[in-house]
Amino acid sequence: MRGKAWILALLLVVVAAPTWAATEIKFYYPVHLTGPLVKEIEAIVADFHKANPNIRVEPVWGGTYPENMQKTVAALQAGSPPDIAVHLAVDLVTLRDLDAVIPLDEFVQREGGEKFLADFFPGFVSDIKGDGKIWAVPFQRSTPILYFNKDLFRKAGLDPNKPPTTWDELLATAQKATLRDASGKVITWGLTIPDDIWLVMSFILQNGGRTSSPDFKKVYLGEKPAIEAVQFWVDMANKHKVMPRHRTFPISVQDFAAGNTAMLIHSTGNLRFVRDSAKFEWGTAFLPKNKRQAVAIGGAGFYIFKKASKEKQEAAWQFAKFATSPEIQARWNIGSGYIATRKSAFDLPLMKNYTGKLPQALVARDQLPYALPEMSTHDNWKMRNIFVTTFQEILDEKYTSEEGMKKAQTEIEKVLAPYQK
Repeated sequence: MRGKAWILALLLVVVAAPTWAATEIKFYYPVHLTGPLVKEIEAIVADFHKANPNIRVEPVWGGTYPENMQKTVAALQAGSPPDIAVHLAVDLVTLRDLDAVIPLDEFVQREGGEKFLADFFPGFVSDIKGDGKIWAVPFQRSTPILYFNKDLFRKAGLDPNKPPTTWDELLATAQKATLRDASGKVITWGLTIPDDIWLVMSFILQNGGRTSSPDFKKVYLGEKPAIEAVQFWVDMANKHKVMPRHRTFPISVQDFAAGNTAMLIHSTGNLRFVRDSAKFEWGTAFLPKNKRQAVAIGGAGFYIFKKASKEKQEAAWQFAKFATSPEIQARWNIGSGYIATRKSAFDLPLMKNYTGKLPQALVARDQLPYALPEMSTHDNWKMRNIFVTTFQEILDEKYTSEEGMKKAQTEIEKVLAPYQK
């Protein structure tokens, strides 16, 4: 009886013991590019759950970068923001203006401070700082790179191992690679660039220009280097007719994978899609330079939200730390094409094996010494909408490059006027 009584007492203790509920956090994330990246994110979350059974992450796909930001702003206005979200580095100013996110310095100090940050590529850290504080952890970061179809280069009599390195070479290569039928209709484009202002910024920077001020209150679109950069782009589309006027981000990379264009300037974040889809030999290269070698950094990081409880903020940090660890960043790089944000990720056997077989994957990392911050201001999305709309109107020849860029400059100055005080 004593044995049975002891077992019964033990059972009562087990039944009466409290069951500790896992901390649940809501996670908003974007998938701006093509490819099965939603499954990659879900796999990271699943592995995090295995390693952290006391935390449950609810991933919520928010669409593209701007759609995900709209979703977050709407949730903030409704009083129920996410606990953690992936947003662009250029969204930092807006999220701070909304008083929506917390600085992460205390968490960073706990991990070793500068020693912890030193393993991230410097360019990925510099544009998530404000007022001397860290506001995000670099996660899916990118630069534009040049993709080129070696088979189409050979067909055009071009050296398949010599991609263009300057603007002059880019135009000359595009002219040779553009194929037309007897009526003059383009069969294969020499070059395709989505009409996205992130890519326009790279051209402005390559021409020695500047985009926005460090205090996020000014833009420099009306300056000569910016106007000249846009004119070069416009001439390739309208004068030389070696590239289509308008292409979206997803359609342009599909054009390249289908063999409809010899060259593509696009995000490294689509490298997996090209790797899995292209049925031809292809390469990658730095963006061609003009007055200098330069490229605009893009991509996003993890932000932790102010309204979350301390317990949820702690859980959010654990998830951000896990997703940006060298091992997970190596996997994310291989699974997506985004640059692994940790230097040590490239020393892992998994990554060395991958890049040994696919050296094209190292180009974006190797281009980082020439990377500069993307244009960012207060009221960032309003500024971007003005710029992209005007740029598309310039392409459609509604305005000259000078008229359009000065018009965009004037309109954006009005938007930024309240922040000059």
